Amino acid sequence: MVDGKEESINRVQFLKTDPKARYQGYSFYFREGLCWSDINTTFLKCRKKEKSIHDVKSMSIFGVSDLVEEDYIITLINSTFISYYVDNFVNNTQTFQINDARQLPVIIPRKEENEQTVKFVTKAIQIKKGAALANESLDTIQKEVDLYIEKLYHL
Repeated sequence: MVDGKEESINRVQFLKTDPKARYQGYSFYFREGLCWSDINTTFLKCRKKEKSIHDVKSMSIFGVSDLVEEDYIITLINSTFISYYVDNFVNNTQTFQINDARQLPVIIPRKEENEQTVKFVTKAIQIKKGAALANESLDTIQKEVDLYIEKLYHL
């Protein structure tokens, strides 16, 4: 059984030595994290990113603190509030890039709040994979996420 480590090392070595490769940010290669499409409508959609190399059209960020779970950031970015906040105060174009994400107002969550966002993300992934109950939908989760963020931000 191969864990993929050797393959990852070979890929990174190729990128380091190939004269056509633009090798930067290598410490984040083949790490799980979060991503979203560079081009979007008003409503931002963030998702979990599997181990891969990044592309400029899919912005990627990675957790650096145990205080804020990645699922919390996914929930926050997927909320209607943050979409409108970005559109009105950060960047009203069709792009949402890393420097825009750095300007988001992130309230550091309590443990229970982090746990709730894990439930939102898990349920949404189950629905997307078709493993959830038929009467559940992403629209239902979107409403729950929006109410949760509105309460958290005292809106």
